[in-house]
Amino acid sequence: ENHVVFINKNTSDDHNTELFEIDVNGGEAKKLCSIPLSINEISVLNDTYYLAQAAIDVTCPDYHALSDADKAARRKYEKENADYQILDEYPYCFNGAGFINHQRSQLFLVHKETFDITAICPVFANVETFDVSPDRTRILYSAQIYTTFMGKWPQVYCYDLQSGRTDTLYDGTAMQIQRVFWYNGQPVVLGTFAMAYGAMENSKFYRLKDNAMSLWIDFDGGLYASVGSDCRYGHGKSFFNDNGKPYIISADNSAICLYTIENDAMVKVIGEEGTIDDFAIGVDSVLVVGMYDSRLQEIYEAKDGVLMQKTRLNETVLQDCYVAKPKRIILKKIPFDIDGWVLEPMDFDPGKSYPAILDIHGGPKCLYGECFYHEMQLWASKGYVVFFCNPRGGDGKGNSFADLRRNFGIIDYEDLMQFTDLVLDLYPCIDRKRVAVTGGSYGGYMTNWIVGHTDRFCCAATQRSISNWITQVTASDYGIDFAVEQQFDDIYNCAEELWSCSPLKFANNVKTPLLFIHAFEDYR
Repeated sequence: ENHVVFINKNTSDDHNTELFEIDVNGGEAKKLCSIPLSINEISVLNDTYYLAQAAIDVTCPDYHALSDADKAARRKYEKENADYQILDEYPYCFNGAGFINHQRSQLFLVHKETFDITAICPVFANVETFDVSPDRTRILYSAQIYTTFMGKWPQVYCYDLQSGRTDTLYDGTAMQIQRVFWYNGQPVVLGTFAMAYGAMENSKFYRLKDNAMSLWIDFDGGLYASVGSDCRYGHGKSFFNDNGKPYIISADNSAICLYTIENDAMVKVIGEEGTIDDFAIGVDSVLVVGMYDSRLQEIYEAKDGVLMQKTRLNETVLQDCYVAKPKRIILKKIPFDIDGWVLEPMDFDPGKSYPAILDIHGGPKCLYGECFYHEMQLWASKGYVVFFCNPRGGDGKGNSFADLRRNFGIIDYEDLMQFTDLVLDLYPCIDRKRVAVTGGSYGGYMTNWIVGHTDRFCCAATQRSISNWITQVTASDYGIDFAVEQQFDDIYNCAEELWSCSPLKFANNVKTPLLFIHAFEDYR
């Protein structure tokens, strides 16, 4: 009601989590307790318990239950052995998180008064998603239980608070599960069997009963926020179950939209061009954190089909800046049109000559939209024509559009070069001798690929890129997933296939001046 309970991250103790509470009417935050868990998420479960998702080390899974002396001994042991890592699991590291060997994400009940802790998962389980039943008596979760190798196929479990019993609802090894949730008192799974389009296939809605999945809603869209921007603060949600009514975000062409389920079908709640970075469900409206009309993040309210801006928190940031409005350009082709945009430079004069930059998004199953992108706006303000598009392989147009299996560097390269040609035809003011190319992650991969196959660009900057799929598969946190996704016949003997789509194979062809930007701690 009148208080917010939050996690204090300003501590160096990885074994304990401090909870603070603050009155919404003002005053200082007060420490509520210290819980001997490394908590990532915590919420009120019922009148008795909090539900916490926390990371554990499987070599000491019951750290929270140890005596003070044994906890001190464990911390001493870890400090004395901190100079090396034993890597005997897959995955052993993760991008942005560092080494994760022996770590698992698990669920715990935390008593609201005594702060006693009850683990509800098996020791080697790694929980991926979970949902609490509307009556607050059952916890549905998907998890993989593994000791050395984590695959792509979680199981589904249900924990009953009254009995303390865990039931296995689905023990299959053939479905990639993106999310589990309750709907009308029954478990629903958002997942894919990856039979038609491989491991990157979009998830569909399945009803789970008697250890079997039955297709419920066939929705051909990626159910996550895939429109890129370098101006987001924090991490928002892509799903929320509002007392049994689910809300889900998904890309529709170049917009991130909000959907709900009504009458066994997906119904669009918010569909304006822009992004939804977080949302909250009210009594008769929806609040979203989004980027619309080339603005930075603001809070908007959607009510009766109308989206209204409610805050002006970031307007002063851009009030003295030039902000280029993206101009949509569509490359007409079969089987898919390619959506793209141009940012015209400040004081644009078609009679003058301009340098230009092609920017390529990451993913590849991401996309560009019409939201604010600082990097590209900076270039436009400095006199560049900036152009970008969504080649095949990205999100927003269904599985067939996103399918890049065995086509890396082929159909996506074709789309990018044809879009470049279109922009140059529409903007004769662009100096064709001063066109550059850049991109990050998958965009860096494509930058590497492009300069190995053409010298049409005057220079290039490849950011956090992939150049060699062989070392990518054998040494990165991404591991063998790429070989699995490409559906190579033999993922343990596929060096020839991996090398054929590696930009490094074509490095001797490169004539374009190339800048590499990469970070030491980029494990991907």
